[in-house]
Amino acid sequence: MEEKPQSARDRGPGGGRSSPPKIAVDLMDNQPREHHMIPVWFFVGVLLLTYGVLILATGLYELSHPSPTVLSNLHPAIWWGALLTVVGEVYTYLHAPRKP
Repeated sequence: MEEKPQSARDRGPGGGRSSPPKIAVDLMDNQPREHHMIPVWFFVGVLLLTYGVLILATGLYELSHPSPTVLSNLHPAIWWGALLTVVGEVYTYLHAPRKP
């Protein structure tokens, strides 16, 4: 690619002969930009945390409105909701995107 003086690059439609639009290949920024990828485990943690909070809220609601199921006295929604919430918090904390 040949080097052109600045005046040749600035010449617009009225500043000389008409030419097709120029591509600014020689004016490109030389510094590459960093792309930060967010790990998939962060999103897994957010999903687990969301489901855990919803299931835990349902389990707490069922304390005052018991369901007629066989083992409802064990309150599995509270246990599973708490477990999913804790695991989701751990995954979200460990895999959160951080600035270098």
